Amino acid sequence: MSPMPALQQPDPEQEALDWFARLRQPGCDEALRQAFASWCQDPLNARAYAQLEAYWQQLQAPAPRPRPRVTALRRSRMGVWLGLLFLGLLAALAFVYWPMLQRLSCELHTDSGERRSVRLADGSTLHLDSASAMNVDLRGRTRLQHLVQGQVYIEVMLDGRAMEVQVDDARIQVFGTRLQVARYSDHNELVVLAGKATVMQGGDQRMLNAGERVTFTPARINATQKIDGKAADAWRRGQLHASDMPLPEVLERLAGYQGQRLWLLNEQAGYRKVSGDFDLDHPARSLDRLASEQHLQLHNVLGHWLIAR
Repeated sequence: MSPMPALQQPDPEQEALDWFARLRQPGCDEALRQAFASWCQDPLNARAYAQLEAYWQQLQAPAPRPRPRVTALRRSRMGVWLGLLFLGLLAALAFVYWPMLQRLSCELHTDSGERRSVRLADGSTLHLDSASAMNVDLRGRTRLQHLVQGQVYIEVMLDGRAMEVQVDDARIQVFGTRLQVARYSDHNELVVLAGKATVMQGGDQRMLNAGERVTFTPARINATQKIDGKAADAWRRGQLHASDMPLPEVLERLAGYQGQRLWLLNEQAGYRKVSGDFDLDHPARSLDRLASEQHLQLHNVLGHWLIAR
């Protein structure tokens, strides 16, 4: 009589693999999970399944990324210089073309070397100097005029309403019929030719009578001065009449008439004053004559800058 074959012992690792696959099938239900819990009561089964689960987690974990090596990036000197050159070019273009763009955005404007007269709806007349720009609002009880650039000669038509001229933060109340307002690089100017006007800025104000002028900056309003009425508006006839006028202001006016910005590199010349009549319709001739008299050298740069030294 042959002996009976021995019973095959269960293999926990094989059974764990089987349970692992069955539990991840779409048809896994509560009954199967309870059967799995009963199977795990055996410590050998539970350990086999835990080892299989841990191995599976290791396979699922992403491989560690190699740590990048820190490399020193050397900036090219040529690249730095090109970047600085590009920024400088942008700044130069903004310096040159921003005034022109600002003028074109205004309601009334003139080009370099152009003078223009405009009659407004209220009967007043504006005479704009070269490279000047204004915005006008006549709709309210107070007629408003904003001088953005340059110089304007105003002949006011009285119609029962007040008139104000704005220059930066300063306001000019007009009580007369003829006045002149100008903006320069370092100051503004009001000249009253007929009637009266008051310039107000912050808590300060100054009233002017006919034949008086005053200069003012954002910081202060200076004392009034007497003027020669015919010389004050000589620019309307194409003449710049200078009487002890600062040399930089004369150079700036003449350069502006040919569409240039002035760079004065002679420090001593900045303190000089000049007198004489200069032809605004031929500014290049006037500049050459003035440079010769003042022993200055003029350099035209790209047609946009005038360097005086």
